[in-house]
Amino acid sequence: MRSTRRNLALVAALVVALSGSAFASKKSSAKHVAVGTITSIDSNQVVVSEKVKGKDQTMTYSFDSATQKSGNLAVGTPVTVQYRTENSQNIATTVRERSGNAVTSKASKKSKS
Repeated sequence: MRSTRRNLALVAALVVALSGSAFASKKSSAKHVAVGTITSIDSNQVVVSEKVKGKDQTMTYSFDSATQKSGNLAVGTPVTVQYRTENSQNIATTVRERSGNAVTSKASKKSKS
């Protein structure tokens, strides 16, 4: 009877320990999205200027072998960046050029107001 209880207690402790580490890994792999304009780009990273509470803020996103890039990615191109934070570093998972229509329609809405 004692050994059965002890085994159940060990199994329960193992389940709790494993579930805790699973939750911890989910926190670090959370994905974020940023929208802005490329201010510089090279083979290792992209720097994007984005508006945060009405002020320009530059953010740097590193590339890794799994980073997906699409569109004409050059200085001045409006982009959407999906990224994850790993060891206090932003790693781009996807960098996509935003369509010119979305940028134009936002600009025309501002000029109409």
